[in-house]
Amino acid sequence: MNKKTLKEKSTHGTPLFPLHIYSKVREREYHVDFHWHEELEFIFVENGVMEITINAETLQVAKGQFLFINSGDLHKVTSKGPSIHHAIVFHPQILNFDYPDISQSSIINPISKGFLRFPSTAEIKEDVKKYIVDKLKTIIALNKAESGLAALRIKITLLEIILGLYENQLFGKLQTNIKEKQENIKKVITYIQDNYDKKILLEDLASLLNMNKNYFSKYFHTAIGKTPIPYINEYRCERAAELLKSSDLKVLDISFIVGFENFSYFIRKFKEHKRYSPTQYRKKFYMENCNNGLRLN
Repeated sequence: MNKKTLKEKSTHGTPLFPLHIYSKVREREYHVDFHWHEELEFIFVENGVMEITINAETLQVAKGQFLFINSGDLHKVTSKGPSIHHAIVFHPQILNFDYPDISQSSIINPISKGFLRFPSTAEIKEDVKKYIVDKLKTIIALNKAESGLAALRIKITLLEIILGLYENQLFGKLQTNIKEKQENIKKVITYIQDNYDKKILLEDLASLLNMNKNYFSKYFHTAIGKTPIPYINEYRCERAAELLKSSDLKVLDISFIVGFENFSYFIRKFKEHKRYSPTQYRKKFYMENCNNGLRLN
């Protein structure tokens, strides 16, 4: 079975221009579990509603809205129905200047090193939000252009976004205790994602951080918004959903493959998480695929 790693190892863009825009058009649900990367990520929702969790905060991002994901932040992206969204992922080094000036040392370098953090959407005034949406649309359009100047225009537009945020004093400073907690939780989630198909005890997870299990459970909850057992169950259900869509394995076998020891418990948790029983979920997926095939012919 393929294991998924918490830290993305893929390269975004090219060595000369480390920026890539992932445009996702989905006719059904969409799910990317908790992960993190060194790159910054700006998400713009063109249609539908995305549910995006950044560390412990879960946000509903609707049509025409956006949010920022800072370097190193744990984040999860889901939608329950049709959606279109664009993820602009780029390495902070793209913002650097070879010839240093005051903006390089006071703004760009702190952003590149993660000391200055992009704000949550709730902190941004409506006129600034509109300004940023216009700039994000420009970047998405430029990315599709064949002009040799597109990369330069994209970099200028990114800097215009940074300038607008900085002028409105919206950047926050990295707090050491938050960074430490992020690293601790990444260690735990990596362990869960590598071992979800085995028995995982709360004591095992707590020992990773040298904590007792009661304190650890509260600590984990403050970091991602839920306690460890619900997170493990949801992660296992997502892996089960992938197998239901991509294989002909029996539902009973799938439940054991993804780490559930009790079949009835698996059925109940899967239905709580996906709104359908495993059998109904598989049937719904196949029916949607058949209908899409009919529309294409």
